[in-house]
Amino acid sequence: MTPEQADGADGVVGLATERAVAAIVDADATRDPETVRSVLDHVTDDGGRVSRDGIDETVSDVAKRLSTAETRTELARSAFEDAAAAADGVDDLDVVSARLDRYEATLDDIDSRVRDLGADLQAVSNPDDTPDAVYEAVCELRRIAGEADDVQQTADELQFDLDDFEAWLDSHERRRQAFEEDVDVVADALEAARTAATPPLDAESWVDAVLRVEVTPVLLADLRAELDDLRAMAERAGVDGGWADDLEDRLADLDSRVAAARAALNDAAEPSWRERYGARIAAFRETGAAAEPPVEWGEVQAELDRARALDEPYAPA
Repeated sequence: MTPEQADGADGVVGLATERAVAAIVDADATRDPETVRSVLDHVTDDGGRVSRDGIDETVSDVAKRLSTAETRTELARSAFEDAAAAADGVDDLDVVSARLDRYEATLDDIDSRVRDLGADLQAVSNPDDTPDAVYEAVCELRRIAGEADDVQQTADELQFDLDDFEAWLDSHERRRQAFEEDVDVVADALEAARTAATPPLDAESWVDAVLRVEVTPVLLADLRAELDDLRAMAERAGVDGGWADDLEDRLADLDSRVAAARAALNDAAEPSWRERYGARIAAFRETGAAAEPPVEWGEVQAELDRARALDEPYAPA
């Protein structure tokens, strides 16, 4: 028995790694020895033994990573407060309030995760010297470290988004350019769907193209609502919003292209395709028709992906 095992012969602290692996697997036969060995590498000293110092060093490293995540979250909170202040006077508009709500929800989520991870770290920072306790503690420490890194990354991305949002609020030209880019995205997606209707065409390609066309009106409705808000922002800032008329014309043109794409796909369809996939397409169309601006484009894409998974049953979320 090593000195570090003086409190109990069943401990693993002080054991050579291979003996510790065997003890941990003996305690739970469902554990994979290679996985256990990989976990113990994080707390094994230069002499090849599981050590209390190794556990303490791992706890210290995880605590530092969690502290960094907490600091980045605080910086993101400060950036949110700055952005909310910059939005004063236009935060009644959906194009602004929806973004602020989304940013705040993300911020609240990572704030909660930091607190939860801190409690989790406290719970495993000084494990008993038993095979189960040591192994599960090191596994938990690795999980906490990974989640702390994820929180840090999310906080950094949020701070970047908030800085970009504040710049968007401050620049009429930046808002116009961002809107035009969104219109371009919709136009390119519609053109890709229209091109997909070119023969030869199979059933799966046809329904995929139809669904991609059917998502376009949802995005166009959202863009029209955003354009109205951008006009209001221009008016409140005393800026000429005449550019919006040209963009309204582009949206109208996309409406007509949606109708043309639908007609082309209808002509390209076999009767058996409509019979097999008609209910799926109708359900997706109804889901889109029920959506009200402002819509979250990521959620629209997720719904489209669900509808496009033809090997799975589809019902609107």
